[in-house]
Amino acid sequence: MVLHNPNNWHWVMKDAGQWAKDYLDAESKKVAAEENGVSAKISKLISMDGDVEVSQRKGKVITIYDVVLQLEYEGKTEDGTDVSGSIRVPECAYDTELDEYVFEIDIYSETKEKQPVKDLVRSKLTPELRKVFAGLSPALINEHGKDLQHEPGSNPSSGFATPTWHPGSERTPIQTNKTTTTTTGKSSVNTTTVTANDEFRTTADEMYQTFTDPQRLAAFTRAPPRVFEGAKPGAKFAIFDGNVTGEFVTLEPPKKLIQKWRLAQWPEGHTSTQEIFFDQNDVDRVTNMRVTWTGVPVGQEEVVQRNWEGYYVRSIKQTFGFGTFL
Repeated sequence: MVLHNPNNWHWVMKDAGQWAKDYLDAESKKVAAEENGVSAKISKLISMDGDVEVSQRKGKVITIYDVVLQLEYEGKTEDGTDVSGSIRVPECAYDTELDEYVFEIDIYSETKEKQPVKDLVRSKLTPELRKVFAGLSPALINEHGKDLQHEPGSNPSSGFATPTWHPGSERTPIQTNKTTTTTTGKSSVNTTTVTANDEFRTTADEMYQTFTDPQRLAAFTRAPPRVFEGAKPGAKFAIFDGNVTGEFVTLEPPKKLIQKWRLAQWPEGHTSTQEIFFDQNDVDRVTNMRVTWTGVPVGQEEVVQRNWEGYYVRSIKQTFGFGTFL
C-alpha cells in the first residue's frame, strides 16, 4: 500500500505488536544475576497481551501501548537445585514510570528451599527488567519511526494502513494484523495464543494419567474415546464424540505433555500445538496445570477457554475429586 502523507501531516499508525514482543523477549533474556551461590535469569517471554502502536501526527512520532507481560525465569539454589517460575507484569504501558511496574513472582513446584532464588529474582532481576521495559518506547520509535515519515518529496510504500484524521469527520478504520498467519493446505488461517492455569488437589502423576489413560479419559469425558492409539509420540486420539481430536507429540511423565489439538469446527486440517505442564507444589499439596495453545484460529479463543474450563477442568475435578474448593 502506498503511503500518501504529504508533509507528514496526517495521522499514521502502525501495529508493532509482534516486533515489541520479539524485542522484549530478546532483551529480557539478557537479564541475569548471581549472589552467594544462588543464580537466576530470565529464560523467555511467555506471553504479551495488549496493543502496541507507533503513530505519527503533524511530523511527530509517538508510541502508544498497554500490555500485560508474563515471563519465565530459571535458576539454581546454593546446593545446585534447579528452580523455575513465572513473573507477571500486569501493566507495561507507554506512560508507566520506572517505579510503577508491578512484579508478581511465582515458583513452579514451590518449596522453602527454593525461596532464595525467588528472593534473588525480586532483588536483582526486577530492577533490570524495569530498565528493559523503559527502553521499549525509544526502541519502537527508532525502529518504526522511519516507516511513518516521508523524506521531502518522497512517496514510499509503507506496507500498512494509513488512516487520516479530519476534524469533524469519522476516522478511517485502522487495518492491523495482530495475529500469526498459518498456512494449512491451500488456505491461510490467522491464529493466536491461548493460555490457562488451574490448580488440582492431587499429584502431578495423577493429572498426567488423567490425560494419557483411556479409562480416565472415558470417565471425565463421559464416553470412551472414539480413537485412542496409545500414549506415545505420533499416536492419535479423538474424544468428546469426535469434537476434540489430536495427536501426542512429546510425553515426559509426569511433568509435561505436548500434543496437536483441534476442535471439529476449525478449518479442515488446521491444528494447534497444546503444551501442558504439571507442577506439583509440595507446600500446598496441589498440582498447578499450565496450558498453552499455539495456533488457535482467531475468533476461537473464547470457545477454547470456555470448553476447556467446562469440559476438562470442572469435569476432572468433579469426576476424580481433585477440586481445590475451600
